[in-house]
Amino acid sequence: MSALSRVLTRVRPVGTAALRSACVAPSCVRPAHVTRSAPCSASVNIEDIDKQSSFTESLAEQLNFGNHAFAYSHKTSKELLRGLVVLHACAVDMLVNHSYKLLTFGERMLGEKLLGYAVAPFYNQFVAGDSEEEVAVVSRNLASVGVRLMVAPMLETDVGEGHDLEAMYRKNLDKTLHLIDVSRRYSMLQDSRPICQTKMTAHLSADILARVSVAYEALGEGGHLEAVRAVAEAMREAGEGRTLSAFTHPLEPLSLSPEDVQEVLDSLPRIYKLGERSVARDVVLAVDAEYTYTNPAINLLTLAMMTLFNAPTPIVWNTYQGYLKAGRENLCHDLRLVGGLEGVGFGAKVVRGAYLERERSRAHELGYPDPVNDTYNDTGLVYDSMVELMLREIKANPRSRSVIVASHNESSVRTAAQKLEKLQLDPQAGNVVFGQVYGMAENISVPLARSGFLVYKSVPYGSVAEVMPYLSRRANENRAVLKGARRERQLLTQELLSRILPNRSAPALQ
Repeated sequence: MSALSRVLTRVRPVGTAALRSACVAPSCVRPAHVTRSAPCSASVNIEDIDKQSSFTESLAEQLNFGNHAFAYSHKTSKELLRGLVVLHACAVDMLVNHSYKLLTFGERMLGEKLLGYAVAPFYNQFVAGDSEEEVAVVSRNLASVGVRLMVAPMLETDVGEGHDLEAMYRKNLDKTLHLIDVSRRYSMLQDSRPICQTKMTAHLSADILARVSVAYEALGEGGHLEAVRAVAEAMREAGEGRTLSAFTHPLEPLSLSPEDVQEVLDSLPRIYKLGERSVARDVVLAVDAEYTYTNPAINLLTLAMMTLFNAPTPIVWNTYQGYLKAGRENLCHDLRLVGGLEGVGFGAKVVRGAYLERERSRAHELGYPDPVNDTYNDTGLVYDSMVELMLREIKANPRSRSVIVASHNESSVRTAAQKLEKLQLDPQAGNVVFGQVYGMAENISVPLARSGFLVYKSVPYGSVAEVMPYLSRRANENRAVLKGARRERQLLTQELLSRILPNRSAPALQ
């Protein structure tokens, strides 16, 4: 056996006590800024709670995201090497730019099976697999470090991508219902709800969503509330098996053609089944945000689902994007709408956002103002203010509000953890959780989980043919995140070197 082979098969054991002590650093500096914005409906003030409590040894203050031995203790050396190679490759613009073309060409020349071997390092880095047994293995590995499973969809369309829509809708519905079941079946940590994600463009075409968005945006806030109620009532009747038509259910006050109304009505039985199954399995259904030209309709449909299924426990959650200039106002707006729906719970997945380049290029092409924040720092400020808003809401309404802080940004994660503690929220209650993408950010996920916070990994599930085009699209949209994984590559390198040269001492990155 070669020296390299011996290294790749050896995993250095780390005791539980050592792990727990390694998750905190001797000292950490508080981020220079903490955005403090007026709440939309909650009246909790972080400064007031600061005066009432003192966290002299706050775990949030002491979180160490730079300890490679701790972050990668559950990974084999072979997995570390693969991660290092893949993250370096994902930082190469030429490879990312042409990834979809390369995949298409590779499948045509090699066939799906051989292509699977060629892309195996990328697939295995970011995907659980395409069988329940593989999902079970990933879930057990995550649970060994206190991290939970959040199954991610591989199902979406964009404007102009419609083909055999009815067949696609049936297939996507069956697949999503199966993923909800899988999320429950392989939830290894039973003290919190598993999460399954979905996209509305898997269940209704992006073209229809874009037209509904225009009609919805034309209404004032009072009209928005009326539209949510109208769609929720139609969805309830669809779930009861009633036949709906544009003549009996015109979805007023939305100004839509009868054909578009019928398309929306035809989607409601499918969407109802998603909420119904999620409630039955006690699985959170997190609806993803997509492009700004489809998001208003996605919000409308998701709020209608909340009206039916969040009574008041938030089972259906919506996603809000911090990279948009209107990100905080979008969240505020929907909180106000839910406030007008008696006894309805509200859950939010707060993300930075994945469609930056497409949004900017489209704004430039069509001549409307760029909806994306001008700088990365601006996005950080908006994102942190959105998280703070949701934490205040949860403090005021702990049973009917929930949030997942979905971020790979260490400063934002640390700030959220600090605010959670200052508001004296229970990190194990399940109404405040954190999330990162599977295959990345172990240095954030593992210390958070070991410190007592609830952490989820967004885990894609599907075959190479299903998953790789999706990952190619996500890579293009998340190139800034992938190129910014320099610190993660450094930590992977340090951990590999420490296993090859166990007597080599290197300071942990802070």
